[in-house]
Amino acid sequence: MSWFQDLLPLIFIYAMLAVSLSLLLGHTGVFSMAHAALFGVGAYTYGVLTVKHGVPLLLACLAAVVACALVSALIAAPSLRVSGDYFVVASLGAQVVISDVLSNWDGVTGGPAGLPGILRPVIAGVDFSSDDSFLLLVAVISCLTVAVCAWVVRSPFGRTLHALRDDELAAAAMGKPTRRVKIIVATFAGGVAGLAGVLYSQYFFFLSPDTFVLSNSITVITMVVIGGMYTVTGSALGAAVILLLPELLKELDLEPSTAAALQQMIFGALLIAFMFVRPRGIFGGVTEIARRVRAGQGSQTKGGSVADA
Repeated sequence: MSWFQDLLPLIFIYAMLAVSLSLLLGHTGVFSMAHAALFGVGAYTYGVLTVKHGVPLLLACLAAVVACALVSALIAAPSLRVSGDYFVVASLGAQVVISDVLSNWDGVTGGPAGLPGILRPVIAGVDFSSDDSFLLLVAVISCLTVAVCAWVVRSPFGRTLHALRDDELAAAAMGKPTRRVKIIVATFAGGVAGLAGVLYSQYFFFLSPDTFVLSNSITVITMVVIGGMYTVTGSALGAAVILLLPELLKELDLEPSTAAALQQMIFGALLIAFMFVRPRGIFGGVTEIARRVRAGQGSQTKGGSVADA
C-alpha cells in the first residue's frame, strides 16, 4: 500500500480544489471551466517567486493565494455583469489563455521543460521537507479548508448562495446583491485553488504546464459531480474516488496509452451518468442524512434544496 501513502497528499490537495469549485458549481450555480488554470497560477506564482527570486516561502504562498483570488475576480467581474452563462465562456477563455502562457513563457515559467527546485516550507522552526511531515501539513490545511467551506455554506451567507442558485431573479427581487455575492464567492474559490496549487508545487518539487490544462479542469468538475456538487464533504470525497481510479486501472496491466484513454472515457461516462441519474453524487444523500440527524430531524430525507456540510 505504499502507493496509497504516496497518493494521500495529492488526495488532500485535490479535495481542496474540488471543494472550492463546489462553492461555485453546487452552491452558487456558477459553472467554471478555469479551475485548473487558477490551480496553475497559484503553483507557478509560488514556484517562480521562491526559485527565481528568493522570496520567503510563506510570503510567496500568500502572494500566490492573492494572485489567484484576483485572477478569479477579474474573470468574474465583467462576465457576471450580464448573465451567469457568460462566466462559462469567460472561464473557458481564461483557462486556454493561462495554460498557453504557462506553456510558452519560457523565461519565467520554464515553458515545456517545467520549473524544478521548489522547496517545502519551514514553519515556526518545524521543517516539513520530509514526506511524513508534509503529509501532516497538507492534511491539516485541507481539513481546515473543508471545515471553513462547510461553515460558509451553512452560514447566512451560504443561504444567500443557495437562494441565488435556486432562483436568481427572486433573490434579486428580495434585495440580494446577486452579482457582488457571486464575485465574492469566485474570489474566495480562486484563493483556495491558489493555496492548493502552492501545496501541489511543494508536493512534487517540480511544475509542468501539462498539469494545468483544460482536461484537468474537467477532471475537477468530475470530482465535484461524482462526490456531490451540493455537498462540501461529498466533493472532497469525490476527489479521492477519481484519484484512486487510475491506480485501480493499473492492476489491469494495460498499455499506458490505452489506460489513459480508458480513464478519460470512464471519467466522461461517470460525469454524464451522475449529472442525469444522480445529481447529488455518491455522497450527497449520505451527508444530507447526517445533516438532518444533527439538526434533530432524524434520517427522513425529503426533496428540495440541499445546503450541506
